[in-house]
Amino acid sequence: MSSILLALQFFTVIPVNKNLPMEKRSITGMYSIFPFIGAGIGAIACLVLYFDWSALMTAFCIVLVGVVLSGGLHMDGFIDTSDAFFSYKDRLKRFEILDDPRVGAFGVMAVVFLVIGKVIIVAEVISAESFHWIFVMLIPFFSRATLVLLFSITNTAKTSGLAYYFKGKMNANVVIVAAACHFFIGLGLVGWMTNWMIAVTMAAMLVAFICIFRSWVLKNFGGVTGDLLGASVEFLEVVLWLTLLLLLS
Repeated sequence: MSSILLALQFFTVIPVNKNLPMEKRSITGMYSIFPFIGAGIGAIACLVLYFDWSALMTAFCIVLVGVVLSGGLHMDGFIDTSDAFFSYKDRLKRFEILDDPRVGAFGVMAVVFLVIGKVIIVAEVISAESFHWIFVMLIPFFSRATLVLLFSITNTAKTSGLAYYFKGKMNANVVIVAAACHFFIGLGLVGWMTNWMIAVTMAAMLVAFICIFRSWVLKNFGGVTGDLLGASVEFLEVVLWLTLLLLLS
């Protein structure tokens, strides 16, 4: 229960006004169940599908629900990551930009294109005849499972901050096993409820994304930070929606 409350406290806007234990077991549990927080956000977003709205309005609301319920946490990481990477500065300067609460021009441009692109892609996917509501629930599930796996297998870029603190408290081996189980569960549901070819393709995209994104953060930042992990969620969700668009169109 402490792990669930910690996950809600750190990764959602749900108010958990309670001092919770920050022990190794609780932190490990928090990351192990984190993908189900994403599934819960996706399940709430599925309610939008029951309204008789246009595909564009429905897609906008699905994206909005994800941003609002997560408190814009991952979107903020995406903005900071964009500012840092497109500054083309050295690594030390990039870390300074990541820690800067101000938003730069590159961050603004990147998030505008991200939101507009995501809404358009989701609108096209939900307009397809073979669209299934399970995609709305499982894409946030997969993005959080990927975040957890990336965090477990990649060193932190800094020796300070929440990411470094949680990394030291977390049992990485347990979290890796949990993440692997989450992927099997999610892909099994996709194959069972829709099409096994879609499940196989999504599995390939997940593996490719993890390898490419991990290589990218190591090359440009020397490891992961909270902002980079948040950005991975936004990047991957767009990649998965785009994959579905190509498969269902």
